[in-house]
Amino acid sequence: MRFQEYTRRGLIPITGIMVAAYYLIVLLPLSRRTHSLDAPLQNAWQELSSSLDQSNVIAIDFLHITNQLAETKRAITLLDSAKQKAASRLELSPAVRTKMNSSFQLVDYQDERSREAEQILRQAKAASVTIEPAVLAGFPEHTADTKQPAVLWAALSLVDSLLTTALQCKVAVIHSLEMPLALTNEPPTNASALLTEIPLQVELTGSATSLLKLLQNLPLRADEMRAAGLTNAQPDKAPLFIDRLVLKKQSPDKPDEVHLSLRAVGFVLRE
Repeated sequence: MRFQEYTRRGLIPITGIMVAAYYLIVLLPLSRRTHSLDAPLQNAWQELSSSLDQSNVIAIDFLHITNQLAETKRAITLLDSAKQKAASRLELSPAVRTKMNSSFQLVDYQDERSREAEQILRQAKAASVTIEPAVLAGFPEHTADTKQPAVLWAALSLVDSLLTTALQCKVAVIHSLEMPLALTNEPPTNASALLTEIPLQVELTGSATSLLKLLQNLPLRADEMRAAGLTNAQPDKAPLFIDRLVLKKQSPDKPDEVHLSLRAVGFVLRE
């Protein structure tokens, strides 16, 4: 009995030593390893809390995150819908897009430019509208520095839309036309920047009623113009957006005659 008692008392310190050794060799490194693995999660949790402007790091409002995610998805859907509507509104006629996507031929463009100018003169004569020489000189022209010749087709179409709409609105005089457009720039390489802006500067004189009708109809497409009462709108009319304008009365003797200096802008979506 005494031998067994001595044996039992001898095993107790040995067992304690073994437990301590197991703690030091196994459990303590394992605990440190566990804490080190928690560090990335804790950092991510802290960043998430900061991004949500929540001071309580422990209790993050995941319901709020879910609602924000749903709102973001709805906003993306609305943005995609708006982009599609904008692309549809800015789309040029199939004939113009075909010319832009084909190899540019200077002879064909010069012929079309001359035909457009002659047609505008005929329409102006029929509508009793004066076209001054500076207008025809302002038609888009190809030069040796032109690096985006395909855009000339779109620019010519926008000029035709502007002048034809002015004639349909019965302005009195179209004084000048300019296109401050740098077609000498290289085409954009960024897919998100494939939108070419084409500004047109025009000077006109007419009654306040005719010029107001012009400003109202410039942003409209053909079907919208017909719905607004301008039944002779050209089918391939391209929308133009007003950038800036200056209206001045001509003289005290002609209170209804107004001079309009207008900068209108058209856009071309490049394919």
